[in-house]
Amino acid sequence: MLVLGLLLNVAVQAQSANPPTATEVSTATAFLVAPRTLVTAHHGLINRDRVFVGSGRGAKFIRAKVLAADERLDLVLLEADVAGEPLSITLWDSVPIGIEVFALGFPRSAGAPGDQRITSGILNGEHQQRGRSDWFQLSAEIHRGNSGGPVIAADGTVVGVISHKLDALKAAEKTNDLPQNVNFALKSQHLIDFLRSQSVPATVGPLSRSRQYRPFEIFQKSAPSVFMVISTRPKPSEAQNSSQ
Repeated sequence: MLVLGLLLNVAVQAQSANPPTATEVSTATAFLVAPRTLVTAHHGLINRDRVFVGSGRGAKFIRAKVLAADERLDLVLLEADVAGEPLSITLWDSVPIGIEVFALGFPRSAGAPGDQRITSGILNGEHQQRGRSDWFQLSAEIHRGNSGGPVIAADGTVVGVISHKLDALKAAEKTNDLPQNVNFALKSQHLIDFLRSQSVPATVGPLSRSRQYRPFEIFQKSAPSVFMVISTRPKPSEAQNSSQ
């Protein structure tokens, strides 16, 4: 098993005697859906052959194996020897618009990964994109690095997977108005269908409207099941760049 350390300068170095090489690093978020089985965002990986997961900045990272991927849904299934309680997933048909939701993950701050964060908001409504209705809009704050993280309802179950956000600067150029916290997540039903297609024994059920945890309780219960994902690839050498 290859074990990595996440250094303060966000450089990832393997424990080997080989000289270090310049490396590109991409970070995302993943969460457990079954023992030793995690889900993250496809677009968060720059190299599917070099993927590592860990509990956060300063922790040791271990090699993860890509089991399956669905680029259209922006999902990747990972296997890694990590501990934690798999998160339960909500049947989308039981999720009403307007519920309180929480986004957990590892957003980048000043270009570098930070510690795990929780933000809160509401499920704003359905989202149509390119003729597809696979996503919903939420107001919980997200940043780069949150991709692939869970959107959790107040009952502690997953209602979505963080996907993308509105480009506020481009929108402002067109509308002369700066939108705030316009973020999108994949609906839980698509996650359920993806996991079933891979025979993953995830826990699935309807939303409980009677069970309502407070934000600190959501974080305490869910954070141990949420991990940072790092994928790496060597930077092209100057010789390669000059020949292209």
